[in-house]
Amino acid sequence: MAGQVDTLTSASGLISLLDEEERELQYYGLTQLEAVADRFWTEISDSITKIEVLYEDESFEHRKLAALVASKIYFHLGEFDDALNFALGADDLFRLEDTSAYVQTVVNHAIDKYIEMRSKDDGEATASIDNRLESVVERMVERCFETKDYGQVVGISIEARRLDILERALASGDTRSLLAYVQRDCIDLISSIRVQSQVQELVVKVLMQFEEPDYEAICVGLSKLNNPATTSSILRHLAQGDEDKVLSAYQIAFDLNANATQEFTKAVVAELTPSEDPEAEAIVAGGEPVAISKIKSILSGNETLKLHLEFLFRNNKTDMLILNRTCKLMDSRLSLAHSAVTFAN
Repeated sequence: MAGQVDTLTSASGLISLLDEEERELQYYGLTQLEAVADRFWTEISDSITKIEVLYEDESFEHRKLAALVASKIYFHLGEFDDALNFALGADDLFRLEDTSAYVQTVVNHAIDKYIEMRSKDDGEATASIDNRLESVVERMVERCFETKDYGQVVGISIEARRLDILERALASGDTRSLLAYVQRDCIDLISSIRVQSQVQELVVKVLMQFEEPDYEAICVGLSKLNNPATTSSILRHLAQGDEDKVLSAYQIAFDLNANATQEFTKAVVAELTPSEDPEAEAIVAGGEPVAISKIKSILSGNETLKLHLEFLFRNNKTDMLILNRTCKLMDSRLSLAHSAVTFAN
């Protein structure tokens, strides 16, 4: 049979079988057309309506096969929307494990279409997604899980706003590296602020589940979520620990001072400061823990300013005598030259 298909020079004989009344002949014709579609698609495309009629005939037992043949022809014609629609009609005959250009292209188009529909902030648009389209995307995601291509799953789940799939991917793979990938390369690219916050909340939730949480990454996430209360609790917890935890708290405070908004750091400082009640006043009177005071100083920018000034003074190579004499000798009205000498030294 394969030899006969290979020796064909035209598909006209196979196309004529579609006009027969016997269902078995029509089925045979479709089977052979599916096998030679890549070679004779130009010829078959002239009779595409015949194939569509068979697909639309609900009494025809092999409608899925007709859909698959039509899908392949539309793929070669460059009509990817039609190719996808008929591929969905082919159901299980559309095999995702096939590595052909046809399957790869249609699957990619299906994912793009699914992401486009899921990205609309419209409940009706999301509800109108074809279940068959969602099934194809989920089957593709399952294949990625089987091949342990978790990076691909993370990308699809974030773009399609499927946090359930994202959470499963984070739990299935190397969680720490995937979390770092999401925080470093994915979150900032999400256009929707609402979805960005949802992904960030999920990342923080997963980070908190480790026996030894990465508090630095957690606090970065909390700063983006504008959650100073939890951030201050973490800093207070670290400040009460051993030396390594205290140093970690200092590093987090420096990172927050450098990257978080001033409003957020002020809110964290306020959370670390005891409220004005009799018990709090007694605590303040007894002296605030040194670590907490240092953290507040770092968050306020005081420590950073001191370190910057210390660095500048330590690396200052200016000959002050020459600089002062040059400035005095120059006419004060030449402000541009005066400033140039000052900055140069």
